[in-house]
Amino acid sequence: MQLSSSAPASTIQFYSDLVGWSNNGEPMPGYHVFGKGEENLGGITALEDGQPGPAWVPFITVDDLDAAVAKAEELGGSIIQPITPIPQAGRIAVIGDPQGGATGLAQYGDGSSE
Repeated sequence: MQLSSSAPASTIQFYSDLVGWSNNGEPMPGYHVFGKGEENLGGITALEDGQPGPAWVPFITVDDLDAAVAKAEELGGSIIQPITPIPQAGRIAVIGDPQGGATGLAQYGDGSSE
């Protein structure tokens, strides 16, 4: 899961205080990984221009991210965030389904271009 926030650092602190999440680093500028101890659970990033407000996006793990993104487009979905490498983790993309719902797709480990 990933959260877009207007204040990523204070958002991490809020969830750390609330449920014990840890700040597990910033593998790329502006992308903060949170977790429970050594286990990474997701990321928090700043809102991008045009985003209406903070929002959580769930991620589905796929075996072949390129094929899943292509299939989403074939089925009438849209690409909200193109395939993006996450250093030391893998690659992600965010798609919109034909009804407008946003969902992340992730390929971890061997699918990484890093």
